[in-house]
Amino acid sequence: MIKRRPATALLRGIGLTDTEAEVYLALLDGEADAKAASESSGVPYSKVHTVLSRLMKKSLIIERGGRPAVYAAKKVQDGIGDYKRQRLSEIERSMAEAEKELMRVEESDETEKSDIWILKSKEGILNRAYEVMSGSKSEIKFALPALPGWVISTIAPVLTRVSSDDVALKMLVSSSADPADMARLSRFGEIRARDKLFGGGIIADDREAVLFLANEGIMPSLAIWSNNAGLVQVAKTYFGSLWDSARPF
Repeated sequence: MIKRRPATALLRGIGLTDTEAEVYLALLDGEADAKAASESSGVPYSKVHTVLSRLMKKSLIIERGGRPAVYAAKKVQDGIGDYKRQRLSEIERSMAEAEKELMRVEESDETEKSDIWILKSKEGILNRAYEVMSGSKSEIKFALPALPGWVISTIAPVLTRVSSDDVALKMLVSSSADPADMARLSRFGEIRARDKLFGGGIIADDREAVLFLANEGIMPSLAIWSNNAGLVQVAKTYFGSLWDSARPF
């Protein structure tokens, strides 16, 4: 006769209910039909069939044919082993589903955290442009409506650094820019020119953008920075259309 109380507590710890534990322990003492299992376990006969069904689903017991059907516990090592593998499979499936759902929530949260900032000074625009380019890991696309020498001097250090880190650079400028300035920029990456270039901007790694609001030939004093995926995608598409129609330098 198995000592029920400590064994029942152990079985509860591995996921069995009290009634399942009592019926399972009764069957470890010997096979029995539903009526006998009810009597030896103390589980009411009205509930014992449901409990027996659950124990079979958990691979702890088997049903032998006959009228009435007779139930027997598997050898402990076999039954607990089968139940363990079943539980591990269920846990792995639940963990995979939880991970998938939490990743979806995380992505949703990241989208909700996207920002749009308005930059209202040349200094603020240059500082943000510098930060965006400095943080780039793979590619920088930028279009400049004006190209004064001081701008090149300001961005040259960061362009030198990112180009040495194998960050791809695509630079689009107005065809009215000084050829010497364009030649200086061409050392850092690919450069193209267009006859008309209104506004402009910087796109870093297709994840954030600084969009300049200015007429051709004028340095912007108003810009928008954003890491909003939709806005960055629009900027990327627009840059691509301008790039495709520009002349290589």
